Amino acid sequence: MTSIHDSVRRCLSSPSFRSALFAFLITRLLILVIFLLATNLRLEDPVPDFGTAVQEPVISLRQPNLAQRMGRAMLYADALWYTDIARLGYEHQPFEATRQHSWAFLPLFPLLYRLAANLTGEYPLTGSILSSIFFLLALIQLHKMIVELKYYPEDANRAVFYLAAFPTSYFFSLPVTESLFLLLSVSSFRSARNDSWWLAGTFGGLAAATRVAGLFLLPVLVIFYWQQHRSDFLKVRLLALLLVPAGILPFMIYLHYITGDALAFLHIQAAWGHSFVFFLKPIWSYIANPLDINMGWDFRLLNFVCATMMFVCGLVLLKRRQWALAVYTLLSVVVPLSGTMLQSLTRYTMVTFPVFIVLAIAGRSYLVDQTIRTVFVILLGLMTALFALHFGMAMS
Repeated sequence: MTSIHDSVRRCLSSPSFRSALFAFLITRLLILVIFLLATNLRLEDPVPDFGTAVQEPVISLRQPNLAQRMGRAMLYADALWYTDIARLGYEHQPFEATRQHSWAFLPLFPLLYRLAANLTGEYPLTGSILSSIFFLLALIQLHKMIVELKYYPEDANRAVFYLAAFPTSYFFSLPVTESLFLLLSVSSFRSARNDSWWLAGTFGGLAAATRVAGLFLLPVLVIFYWQQHRSDFLKVRLLALLLVPAGILPFMIYLHYITGDALAFLHIQAAWGHSFVFFLKPIWSYIANPLDINMGWDFRLLNFVCATMMFVCGLVLLKRRQWALAVYTLLSVVVPLSGTMLQSLTRYTMVTFPVFIVLAIAGRSYLVDQTIRTVFVILLGLMTALFALHFGMAMS
């Protein structure tokens, strides 16, 4: 009992925990306050054409069922899909792609979501709390990994704050996969960095069972392995890397059973308008029409900035000879862009943690640091409000 108490005390007093907790609490409090205000906003006599006349807003926290309204405000877009899968399971019918189906969403998060909701008897807020816990653990792991990579502790502090304050980081507190995927991918990297290959493969397999992007970890782990064991490459521990693609195999078998198509999770992407294109085409499409700031669910300007930032950070990591981090970053932007559109690039950016390592290095300049913090926090507040008010541009 004493040893457990000592371990908990050391964990709570560690620099990684303190830094992660500070970034977590500051940003989650901001998001919570904005959600509270937005979900309790009413407009007296709303006008047909928004902005053409004075609006008469009423915000009151006296309204009943506050928790229920907060929960309902979260259940849009992917959050609604994951909640339905957790509650009802996947659709059992022959594969077809004329409309969207739940097969596009991988199973690990909804499985954990369902287990947690069985304990609480409630879904939306349970999913939010579960994601928030995963996010805090991910921030702690990321801070530790950055220090282990021989960066300064101040770099690690900046990286976790930048990540927590990223303009769309409210997704880390919604019932979606971002927090779990970030935790698993960082844990896989950290385990590989510490030469724990079976653990790295296990985390990688779980990441692949969370999002298809988890498969990006396979070439990255191979690079890590080569760097550490090039003189004795062919060892039994090399088989641990096969756990990464193995993570998605049970879902493929299950999909074959319920739809007749083991690759239904890929083939159904056509129902969302995704098809293979040259990855620079969406970039060029925005450059050709830069004044089209937003189109429906696609906040094109912000997604373009994020895509550009990922490319720049990937190249910086290549220059610094951080091969594994660079490959992971570039794969994380090239593959999504090959799916036709810029939409959702912000969400791909926020789970690509090497980006925040590069930003933290740039943040060694006081001016750059304060600029990043100010811009991120302002945009986080704005985007959170837009999401809570159900603007599509903040939901993708």
